[in-house]
Amino acid sequence: MFLHGLGDSPTAWDEVVASPLLADYRCLTLPLFAPELLDGWSIDKATDMLATKMGGTPAHIVGLSLGAIVALNTAIRYPQHVASLVLSAPQAKLPATLMRTQKVLMRLLPQRVICPPELTKRQLIAILDSLNNLDLTPGLSDINVPTTVACGAKDKANLRASQRTAAAIPNASLEIIADASHQWHTQMPQRFAQLIAHHLIHS
Repeated sequence: MFLHGLGDSPTAWDEVVASPLLADYRCLTLPLFAPELLDGWSIDKATDMLATKMGGTPAHIVGLSLGAIVALNTAIRYPQHVASLVLSAPQAKLPATLMRTQKVLMRLLPQRVICPPELTKRQLIAILDSLNNLDLTPGLSDINVPTTVACGAKDKANLRASQRTAAAIPNASLEIIADASHQWHTQMPQRFAQLIAHHLIHS
């Protein structure tokens, strides 16, 4: 199950899921901004929808940025539904300075630049506002599925948080991807698929 980031849509994963390295797996991409979620979007509502979609079968969850937060929340709230985790640039607790910077940029940049087609700028900022008090750190030590945490070496805003998240989850592995930035799933899709394939083989 693939979960996209805040400024993305499920199509951001297209080249990753099309990789021959993942040909033996059933890859599903979930829209985190489905119409039924947009009225009062919250991390718990997105998590509940994901758990419903997975049904009774545990799934391997791949998440980037916001998608990684939803994946973490799912592993904490619905551990029975999670087989393993691949998390890129996860933030278990969002720093206030990062939130302020993101909001300033969102207000300054045109909607067509920062928003996926299904969102307005107002909706995007409302989703970001809903994460103001997010703190998943108390639950990280309870995650007991195979976990790979990754972050692009150039993704300075998320590097330290990724390291802390990996350190807090029992037996999690950490991969720092050379020459990669935050959106490395679209810039290096085969490298991302390689990371997932390696994780699944060793899970």
